[in-house]
Formats: sequence, C-alpha cells, structure tokens
Amino acid sequence: MTNALPQTSDVVVVGGGVAGLSTAMQLASRGASVTVLERERLGNGSTGRAAGLLGQLRGSPAATRMLMDGVQIVAELEERANVEIFVQTGSLRVAQTEERAGEIRDLVEMGRGIGFDIDHLPIDEVSSLLPYMRTDDLVDACYCPTDGHLQPAELVAAYLKLGREHGVVYHPGCPVRGLDLTENRVRGVITDHGTISTGVVINAAGPWSYLVAGLVDTPLQTAALGHVYLTTRPDDSHPVDRLSPAIRDRHLRIYSRPESGGLIVGMYGPDAVQHDMAALPDDFDMSSLTVRADDLHVALLIDATKRRFPWIDERTPMTITRGIMTFSPDGKPFCGQRPDFDGLFHCSGFCGHGIVQSPAIGVIMADLVLDGSTGYDIEAIQADRFFDHPGLQDRSDIEAACYQMQAGYYGRIEDGDGGVVDEPAGDGPTS
Repeated sequence: MTNALPQTSDVVVVGGGVAGLSTAMQLASRGASVTVLERERLGNGSTGRAAGLLGQLRGSPAATRMLMDGVQIVAELEERANVEIFVQTGSLRVAQTEERAGEIRDLVEMGRGIGFDIDHLPIDEVSSLLPYMRTDDLVDACYCPTDGHLQPAELVAAYLKLGREHGVVYHPGCPVRGLDLTENRVRGVITDHGTISTGVVINAAGPWSYLVAGLVDTPLQTAALGHVYLTTRPDDSHPVDRLSPAIRDRHLRIYSRPESGGLIVGMYGPDAVQHDMAALPDDFDMSSLTVRADDLHVALLIDATKRRFPWIDERTPMTITRGIMTFSPDGKPFCGQRPDFDGLFHCSGFCGHGIVQSPAIGVIMADLVLDGSTGYDIEAIQADRFFDHPGLQDRSDIEAACYQMQAGYYGRIEDGDGGVVDEPAGDGPTS
C-alpha cells in the first residue's frame, strides 16, 4: 500500500467496485472522511467484468427514475473528470412470440405514462438499424433512443479521480478480517494492517458481501453466481457500428451491444455456476477465471447467439469473459441498514447491474448515512426486507432462492408492473 491506514474515519467502505467507489465519492463530497478497503485491486472484481448496458426503463417508476437520474450524474462525472463514460447508442427490446410482444406493449405503455422516450419500432426499421441481426422472426420491437452503455474502466477512473479530490483514502490489498462491535453498534474495522475506528461501515463487497455480513454472524441474502459473455473481433463482412443499438432478447435470454468494432453478447441462462467465495484466497483475481473449450454455459451462449446473429458460431474469432455476479432472491439490491446492527450498512446484490445503478446508488447511500433518509423511493431495495423471512436465513436456502432468480431473470414473462405472468420451462436457449 502507498499510505498508512488511518486510525479513524467517519465511514469505512468495504469493497472497491463501482457501488463502493460511487458511495465513497458522494459521501466525501458532502464532507465525510471516507476510507475504502479493497481486498485486491480497485475496480477489478465484478466491475472489471461488466458489460455495462444501460437500459433506463424498468419495471417500476422508482427504479426507472434512479437510472434516468444516473445518466445525468454520469454526464456531470464526464465533465468533471474529462472522460467519456456513457456511450448513447439507444436500445431495442425484440419479441418473436406473442407473449413477448405483450411484454413490449406493457413496457411502452408504462414508459409513455411517465413521459419516457420509448416507442414501438417497425421490423423493417429494426433491420435497417441492425443489418447484422436476424429480424425475419420478430413480431414486435421497442426502441429507446436515450439508452446505451457505460464503460466500466472509465467509470471507475472518474469515481477515483473525484473521490481523491474530496479526500477519499483508498487501500487496495487490504482484506477485512473483522468488525469491532460494542452493544450491537459498529466501532471499528479490523484488518491485517491495523484497526480503523469508525461509526459507519458500508458493506459493498460484491460477491464477498455475505462473508462481510457473516463477520457479525448475520445473514445477507446474496449468492455469488457465474456469468459469461462473448466479444467478437471486428469482421468486415459484418461491420458493427460503434453506435449500433443495444439489444435485449428475453426469449433467447441474451443481450448484446457494440464493443471495439465487434459485438458483446451475454446470456442469463437457466443455469449458473455457484461460487463459494470463502474458498478463494485473499489475492483471488477475477480476471484469472478461465473457461474450458467444452464449457456448457459457453455452448449454450453461442447456440442462443447464432439464433439472433447467424454469422456468429463456434468458429467465430472471439474472447470469452467469465465473471461472478451477486444475486438476490428477488433480483433487487440491498441498500441501507438492517435493524440488528447500528452503523452497518449494506450496498450489494445488484444482479449484474451494479455499473448502471452505481451513480444513483452512491447518492442514495450518502443520503441514508448522513441524513437517515433519502428522497428516492427505496422500498423495493431496503436492506432489511428479508430480515425475518423464515425461509431466507440459512445459507443453503438463500443460495437456492438466488439461483432460481437468476434462472428466470430473462426467461420469465412480465406484466406491465414488473410482476411475473409466466415462466415457461421450455423458454431456454435450447428449446
């Protein structure tokens, strides 16, 4: 480490991914002294493996507002840090079944109801926008011109630059070993490099978050689940413009966006690898995760990909990125305190959307820590919503619930309120 661990800090953030970095920056900008502790390198966990798609319209006005505000926060970050973070490509959601077309109709209706810029797009226009994508099987599509993607490395760089300007102290290579408690109140954080006295700890440790909660013998309803996506190399026969719209095809369970002349395609499949984070060493580097040539999840991803992009198959030059997502039983993050420990805040469980949620989440967490409340509607993401849920206290039950949520994340059919209408078992990429 380049500097000594401070003896005291108003707030200690555990985890140097985008959620923790955004929160630290916002707290420091409001005058708090903040220390960020990261077990490995800053921005090198799930953040470093993220695809970064930003689709603003969600299943509720509250969730949509957070993402819309996030775009504005990112614009301010870009100006202050002098870096491009948000690439506005627009986004399309496509449907090839009547059930999925109904989903799109509900989405457009909800968006229009809150003044969001979204509309149906004729299939021939979809084909013109994305000449490299199959469209002859589509029955409907909707387009949002203000969507796009965030560039993870640039977002991390901006959080770090502005955080340092406000006095945030960063300590990579500093795993947390324990939390000092007195009468159920946080008093400090114990590390190999010493103990920091503090009254506020923010658990933003991503896939490791449930282990941080376990330091005080309390469950956190998250699980660490594997995720893979592919990135094709530029192909003159199938050029991908840098500003081509992102795609979400929930029937095939895939998403895509342009990347460096090629195409990123990822999948929320019906199965995922579960990771035991306690079994990994302190210096575990997520970028070291490898994928076997015969990996089933990669095979399913490529099979689904070539149904929408027929020019991509097993022989296409590509790289495979493997990472670990932090899932919750209901697909929503945990933000705030639970009633069992005063001063211990959680900021985790973003289900693969930490990059795009982090700008507004940083504001929300700073509000909760410094003011005790926030102007955002956070009922759906409160950290204590499963506090006394009888079926979500044991680790095995929590992991099973999170696994089921990931399995249906794209496969389920949703109504206009984000509720599940149906979750057909045969909706996977091999059906």
